[in-house]
Amino acid sequence: MVEEELEKFEKKIRGKHSTVYVLGDRAVKVFKRDLSYNFWKEVAFLSYLQPRGFVPKIYTIQPSSLSITMEYIDGENIGELAKSGELSAKMVIDCLDVCRTLDTLMIQKEEMSRPEKHIIFRNGRPYFIDFERSVITPKPANVTQFTGYLIKKFKIESGLTDMVKEYKKRFDEASYSELRSNLMRVLRSVL
Repeated sequence: MVEEELEKFEKKIRGKHSTVYVLGDRAVKVFKRDLSYNFWKEVAFLSYLQPRGFVPKIYTIQPSSLSITMEYIDGENIGELAKSGELSAKMVIDCLDVCRTLDTLMIQKEEMSRPEKHIIFRNGRPYFIDFERSVITPKPANVTQFTGYLIKKFKIESGLTDMVKEYKKRFDEASYSELRSNLMRVLRSVL
């Protein structure tokens, strides 16, 4: 997309690797010229995750301008919801379930220890954005990073650290279920 076309957009959000231009329900993410690798990683991960429903829909990809036109997720990020007291235990568990999905797909998002701007809720549903730093790895840590964030953010413990270690060691559905149910119980008392 050429610079003149982008001037008509309502909102411009500058990031470390890109600038996002917003017009209505569309967002155009334009990567800096020297970051084509990040562009291709974002394209690959968003494309792969499209059927899962927790990432923005992609409309067009333009390699020549390193831009991706996608659905604009207009909502509140998890950081804003936590600050305002509007974050519920169910919303957090929905995010944890997405983290587990990413773990089972062997995708490390690299943002789950500080997800404030990377998880946006629209109509109570979480959307994960910004996959340009993601990697494929045999032992992703999305669940463990996100749980660590929650423990720190809400000053909770209740044995969760041991359950996180067990999940990290076993990486199976049983240890995830135990962590999930205990986290839900704890969150209901703090949120």
